[in-house]
Amino acid sequence: MIKLNNWCLGLLICLFSSSIAFADPVDSETGRDIFFKHCKACHGNKGDGKTFAANVLNPPPKNFTSEKSKQQLTEKRMIRSVTDGRKDTAMMPWKSRLTAQEIQAVVNYIRQKLMSYPK
Repeated sequence: MIKLNNWCLGLLICLFSSSIAFADPVDSETGRDIFFKHCKACHGNKGDGKTFAANVLNPPPKNFTSEKSKQQLTEKRMIRSVTDGRKDTAMMPWKSRLTAQEIQAVVNYIRQKLMSYPK
């Protein structure tokens, strides 16, 4: 009976831990989709900020591909900027439009694909 209980407990732990691993909706495709839907108008397809918006916004949109941005923009700062917006810029808060998981996904996409940081 004890062997059966240990086996059942082990099975439950395996099932529970694998469901946690697959429950994370944050993936690069989600982040890419969000970026192209909501961010590219200001930040550009490549994240370099070379858009019409750069000519009319002061300050201009962030160029994620610059060395300066790569040095200054931590993941935490980027999440905060997307969540709460940036004062005295055109960067609006997205917390009422995107979930925390979607914000994480778009930040991951920017860092991995546009800034070339590993996850």
